[in-house]
Amino acid sequence: MKFTIRRIFIILLTFLLVQTINVNLTFGQDEKYPRGAQYFLGTNDQLLIKINIWGFVAKPGQYLVPSDTDLISLISFAGGPIDGAKLNKIKLIRSALKKDIKQKVISINVQKFINDGDDSIIPHIKPGDTIIVSGSRWYHFSKYLEFVTKIAMLFQIYTWVTYYSTR
Repeated sequence: MKFTIRRIFIILLTFLLVQTINVNLTFGQDEKYPRGAQYFLGTNDQLLIKINIWGFVAKPGQYLVPSDTDLISLISFAGGPIDGAKLNKIKLIRSALKKDIKQKVISINVQKFINDGDDSIIPHIKPGDTIIVSGSRWYHFSKYLEFVTKIAMLFQIYTWVTYYSTR
């Protein structure tokens, strides 16, 4: 009987861990366009650039956007920020187009733009840029509490099962 109870507990714990941890895997590269190309022609001969956006947006990924796109438009293309997004410190990683120039990491306060409407702080996007919208501390803390709560519930169930199985 104890072997079965332990087995059930391990299965429940494994299920909890698999559900709690989100793993997104991306396979392969976009083979449709050559790797060295920086600009593409869209419909109506519109100049397009390849941009990456990661993190707390509705649809992260790689986008082909018009060459005059700014950061706010790009976040909007990606479905906008989701709950828990840290808008006061969005990172823009500007890739170096030449070998002798290092990458730049620029921090942008989009929350200030939302509050004040000052669009001078919003940069235009360049080919190969990567935007990272990270999560707020409260979001990460709440996920930690959620995990601890699930572990405590499993421990409680295990305790009840072992107590009532010995009676």
